[in-house]
Amino acid sequence: MYKKIIALLVSLMLLLLVISSVAMSEEIEIKNSASSLSTKTVYVDDDNTEGPWDGTLEYPYQYISDGIFNSTEGDNIYVFNGTYYENITVDKPITLIGENKSSTIIDGMYADVVVEITYDYVNIINFTIKNSGGYMHNAGVKIYSENNSITGCIIYRTKTGIYLDNSYNNEINNCVLHTNGEGIFLKESQNNIISNCYITHNAIGIHLRKSKWLEISNSYVHTCGLGLLFNYSSNIEILHSAISDNNDNQGGTNIIKSSYVNITNSNIVHSGVGINIVNSSNVWITKCDVYWNTHVGIDIESNAENVNILNCDIAYNFRQAIRVTNSYCKINSNNFHENAVLGLHFKSSFCDARKNWWGFIFGPALSQFGIADRVTKKLGSVFYFPWRLRKLQNAGSDWETNEFFKNVEIPDDAHKTIEFSEADTDGDGCPDWWEEKWGYDPDIFDDHANLDPDEDALNNIEECFTDQWNSSPSYKDIFIELDWVDPQDPEVSTKPSADLMEELKSVFAKEDINLHVDYGGLGGGEEIPHIPSFSGKYRKNYAAPKDMYWNYFLHNDLDNPRKGIFHYGLISEYGPSGGNSFIGWDHLDSFVSSIQTPSRGGPYTNEWAVTVKVLHEAGHTLGLFVDDHAGIDNFASTFPDYKEFWLLGNYKSCMSYRYTWEVLDYSDGGHGFGDFDDWENLDLSFFKNSHFEWPKE
Repeated sequence: MYKKIIALLVSLMLLLLVISSVAMSEEIEIKNSASSLSTKTVYVDDDNTEGPWDGTLEYPYQYISDGIFNSTEGDNIYVFNGTYYENITVDKPITLIGENKSSTIIDGMYADVVVEITYDYVNIINFTIKNSGGYMHNAGVKIYSENNSITGCIIYRTKTGIYLDNSYNNEINNCVLHTNGEGIFLKESQNNIISNCYITHNAIGIHLRKSKWLEISNSYVHTCGLGLLFNYSSNIEILHSAISDNNDNQGGTNIIKSSYVNITNSNIVHSGVGINIVNSSNVWITKCDVYWNTHVGIDIESNAENVNILNCDIAYNFRQAIRVTNSYCKINSNNFHENAVLGLHFKSSFCDARKNWWGFIFGPALSQFGIADRVTKKLGSVFYFPWRLRKLQNAGSDWETNEFFKNVEIPDDAHKTIEFSEADTDGDGCPDWWEEKWGYDPDIFDDHANLDPDEDALNNIEECFTDQWNSSPSYKDIFIELDWVDPQDPEVSTKPSADLMEELKSVFAKEDINLHVDYGGLGGGEEIPHIPSFSGKYRKNYAAPKDMYWNYFLHNDLDNPRKGIFHYGLISEYGPSGGNSFIGWDHLDSFVSSIQTPSRGGPYTNEWAVTVKVLHEAGHTLGLFVDDHAGIDNFASTFPDYKEFWLLGNYKSCMSYRYTWEVLDYSDGGHGFGDFDDWENLDLSFFKNSHFEWPKE
């Protein structure tokens, strides 16, 4: 009776139901190619397993695909709650409406694409869409056509949540995208709109490549590796959005070889780099808050031109507020204040930085002893006089995230539980032989999925899986898989040194942690082919680590049991940077190290460089970040003309740039003033429960 009542309401007042069914109380436009098309409603209900099936309220189709096949242009297909194990192709202009976005589920069963849209004027409303394949070009929703809308949907466990391929005039509204390789990918597409979306726990939140005319508004992108990534694209508008709390070692908004980008009245908060602008032109950043970014608030580099930063509040950044290298920019009428190391650093650049407030009436500080934010220069020209004598009252964002933007609850099936084929008498997830080995009664149910007696973030089911590699539920274990990229130079080796890997294990052993390093022998660890776009000199392919993670760690399998057990490391001759931790899927469990990073002139071999950088980057996957201590990843601690050199000299840890090449260890906090106890602050669970929120009070 309940379903009949709902269905009748749909038939009589479809548009009203659609508007009220989405979380935001905004009017939603249903795209339609012609008003003369049919507007009948076809019903689908997976409970109708016996038939007959004719799409009526009394006899709905059991499968969505049947509803589509038997519909005509302009029809509405109403799908009752249930889980539909299907792969759908929409090849006519129709509207699909789920009864409830959380309970009307399309499970793609790991096929290439869950929902494929090949015709114009298709609307998808109120569905959960999950479980695409894990290969390149696989997706939850893939759109090849024009004038479509995706509204009020939840999309997760896919290689790419929504993939637009040479597609124009689409709208993505009020959607939640989490636990995907990429949330939204737009390839060679134009005139698209993303609004009121919540995008979290993806390797890349929104990825734009060779595309034009994209509008992003009222959206929240957080806890991703790269929040936004624009490559070879143009005419991008970001308005009233929060790009915040993304990976400490990656970037919030990344503008690479792109042009005509306008970021207005938005919150650029607490990522590794708030906005990274590389070899791009005609970029405007206006009336934004740029706060608490860990390395650089705004980084402008590699021949960027006509970059304009206007009327922003740029404050509280942990290292540098703005860094400009080999570029041209205007930075006018902004507030700079309380940035920890530098307000502005520029090298080989031209910068008009006049009419800014620098935190003090007498302008910027030119040394470490000033009260205001400091300005430093190495070659080039910077103009900062005249400056403002008082803080601008109208600078910065006046937009705040609303109640819609709250932490999304990640469902229990975001990652599959490991299953074993051996006898399990009590059905508690661990086979009888393992329970007997470790003192559990195989006839008594134990909640092994939530038992972690040694507190190493591996539950008993995971400890059972790793028993093949001599792990123990009563002794802390950490697993790291290392792959190495075939170098371009035949004289260079990127393979880890067996002797130094043993030394690395001894570092953890003294802290009663059993480190397992897989560089062949534990089911993974291999040399992978040279990939010029990743490991060629001077490359800036920020998306490459994510693709290599899926290809060579997950092996394109969303149910790979190594996920959540192994940390993953890539060693290359060159890389997108000298080394950084990155999110390959949904948590910070991975890192890349380049052996060609200058080792500050010391007598260090490539093998030693690999080993110390593995320890440093693994430290980030274990939760050691700039937020925790001023000495972590602080370039200023390496130069005597910065106060940090003197204040942080006792922090003798590989997490300090000053000692990275010398110290194969974390600090125990026992070296005196300015030191920090890394070992005490390790979070062994961080690689599978990543969070970058920082208490701002």
